[in-house]
Amino acid sequence: MTRYFDASALAKRYVRETGSTTVRRLLASGSAATSRLSDVEVSSAIVRRAHEGAFTIDERDRMLAALQHDVPALAMVELTPEITADARTLLLRYPLRAGDAVQLASALYLQRQLARPVPFVAYDRRLVLAAHAEGLVVTGARGGPQRDVPKAMRIVEQVGIGNPSVPGDTVPTNVIRRPRTRKPRRPQKG
Repeated sequence: MTRYFDASALAKRYVRETGSTTVRRLLASGSAATSRLSDVEVSSAIVRRAHEGAFTIDERDRMLAALQHDVPALAMVELTPEITADARTLLLRYPLRAGDAVQLASALYLQRQLARPVPFVAYDRRLVLAAHAEGLVVTGARGGPQRDVPKAMRIVEQVGIGNPSVPGDTVPTNVIRRPRTRKPRRPQKG
């Protein structure tokens, strides 16, 4: 099974926090896909947390090295004009940050290309709500943003935000880069 990991979920592979165990289990139990943007977003999260004093420079560097080691093992959804156009449309529908709109557009694109459901793994509340509204199955967010989804979905449905049909376009073969077969390496403990 291929799961799509947003940067908020993928970062939990490297930083120990609520949800890290779930993310590691999900990453180990199937194929993982993400946006090309995740490499930068996860790196940014790690560097920011180190600046805030959450861990040492050596720990930061080990986490960044582990990320760079793992990136080739991920199916990478490349940023294309179609995905950026979809992201702009999502920004008009939902209160998302730009990066979250790109992540959601990439997951929706991947699902269209595979022509089967792709579970979406995310821990950002607004992104989880938007993903549900777009018809994605969100996994991994237990105990976090997902617990508020049923009530929030009723609100979304009441105001008329739904699941628009998005035509599936054919795509160049280089848009979804297949991963090299390499198991993710566990970050070393500091």
